[in-house]
Amino acid sequence: MIRKSLKIILVTLLGSVTICAAKSKIQVDSASVAAQLKLVNARYSQAFIKGDSSLFTSCYSPDACLLPANSPAICGRAGQLAFYRFAYRSGIRKIEFHTIALFGLSGTTVTEQGDYEMSGGDGSTLGKGKYLVVWKKTATGWLMFRDMFNSDAPQPAKRN
Repeated sequence: MIRKSLKIILVTLLGSVTICAAKSKIQVDSASVAAQLKLVNARYSQAFIKGDSSLFTSCYSPDACLLPANSPAICGRAGQLAFYRFAYRSGIRKIEFHTIALFGLSGTTVTEQGDYEMSGGDGSTLGKGKYLVVWKKTATGWLMFRDMFNSDAPQPAKRN
């Protein structure tokens, strides 16, 4: 009886050690992931330069949500398309992203912190801000899964 219990404990411990060792051997090349994210961010910007909504939606997973400030979550392809159309009609023709840091890199997700600058067709700055994006590794590559962003502009003064 004691021998059987010890055997079960030993097998359980060995299994746990094997699983932990396997997990520790999973390595993700952060430079490669950063380069892939940069390509998707460039495609996002190209969507506004070219006026191509399909480029914009191709940056997001089908189940992605955009989380703009002072707005409900905008989820799914229909929401992504509606957001793009609104932004494009607002005059945005270029967006530049600058990654500050990547956090929590695993084989399936990573969070990107950065800042952005939006410009109009004449090159004038329309706004600057910051963002956090949770990226998800998919069969087609890294895609945005959660996209939270807000402006650096001060809140307008309240009217009485």
